[in-house]
Amino acid sequence: MPTIVYEILDLFSALFRLLGMLVFGLGAGWFVLEMFRKGQQAWQLQIALFLGFAGLAVAAMYFLAPGGLGAFAIGAGAAMLVWGMKKPKKEEKEED
Repeated sequence: MPTIVYEILDLFSALFRLLGMLVFGLGAGWFVLEMFRKGQQAWQLQIALFLGFAGLAVAAMYFLAPGGLGAFAIGAGAAMLVWGMKKPKKEEKEED
């Protein structure tokens, strides 16, 4: 009987890990895109953001189980598609 409880707890822990890495990938992708747009003049910031995001993906490959890595990749890819394709709003100038 205790093995059924452990299996159910393992299932819940795997689901929470997947959901957490999905949300983390989404947040990391949004943060990189937002900072990349705000720091358009500073190329050093853009390089640091790219290397940090790439390093985060490499660390995820090394430390996470394949399911967690896939969830991180899906979240980061969704962030790049959703917020990367969106054009920034242009402020309208008031004409007198």
